[in-house]
Amino acid sequence: MALLPDATYDDPAVLDGFAPVPLIDISPVRGAPAERAAVAAEVAAALEGIGFMMITGHGVPQALIDELFAVSYEFFTLPLEEKLRASSPDHNRFQGYAAPGQVDGAQISERQSFNVHRFNTLEEAWASGYPADCGTSIHPAMWPVRPAAFRDVWRRYFAAMEVLGAELMSIVELALGIPAGYFADKIDRHQSALVGNYYSFDIDSGREPSPFRFKAHVDDSALLTILYQDDGPGGLQLHQRGKGWRTVLPVPGAYVVNIGQVLERWTNDKFVATPHRVLRPPETETAPRLSVPFFFKCNLDAVIEPPPGLLAEGEERRYPTITGREWAQRTHRNDYDSPLAFAERAALDPLLQTT
Repeated sequence: MALLPDATYDDPAVLDGFAPVPLIDISPVRGAPAERAAVAAEVAAALEGIGFMMITGHGVPQALIDELFAVSYEFFTLPLEEKLRASSPDHNRFQGYAAPGQVDGAQISERQSFNVHRFNTLEEAWASGYPADCGTSIHPAMWPVRPAAFRDVWRRYFAAMEVLGAELMSIVELALGIPAGYFADKIDRHQSALVGNYYSFDIDSGREPSPFRFKAHVDDSALLTILYQDDGPGGLQLHQRGKGWRTVLPVPGAYVVNIGQVLERWTNDKFVATPHRVLRPPETETAPRLSVPFFFKCNLDAVIEPPPGLLAEGEERRYPTITGREWAQRTHRNDYDSPLAFAERAALDPLLQTT
């Protein structure tokens, strides 16, 4: 495990600005038991501490990542009228394209986004064994006509994220010391979403300028968020407990992984869901920025409670049992953390509210 950048963390001035996110090569987890255990220990330390890690050795071809970014840049730079044809007919920001100013709350400032789920239609989901009410959490795809390769590339990338997400959950099992395969039947009909976030100054949102391209939040609906980001201006920041807001530097070839509230709850707070945000750069920095998170979610019928053997003798459960469906309903009513929930977090660390 390395802290990024390696040469700078002895410098208090640098530490004060950058987050010491562990960089972990997960490829040894495919090897001998001792190697698997070593990776699991690094992951446990990262997720118990800062709640974020960067991973290499993930098995996703760089060529596929480059394809994804190329077609996404091509799409997001098309005329607005053309992109809007791939928007949700129901004005659902989790379906297809969303432009700045379209949606209250989350779609602020100059962020454009594109969302896709596991299936192109609900009929496909039902044929794959998904429950009848899955349409509350996954939505039919709204594919653009251009670029011609967009749909194929996004679908191949989505499949790669499914494989990586499942492997990361198997590492989580090792890190928690719970039986191998515990999560397998809780993620086989997952509700995951792949999202492209494109930040630029070329569309007027019709709102007052904000200091943030994405306000402070925790990922409420995900087990894990697997993010690839470019080095455009206005980057990701996380909130380090007792330290304040820190910048997460992009590393070529590495994914940023953080846990969501679902896994925080599932682990009885052994792993922490860390607040994070995206800053708005000065308008003199005109280069766009693209980040692509994959929100890996559990099944609707998954039972979210501490796994057998997780709690120490006498340790109390912090949360009542809840299903993935009940949690999804809750988060749909309360996107990106409520003021009350954030106030509760800030009560534990007042620096959370500082800018």
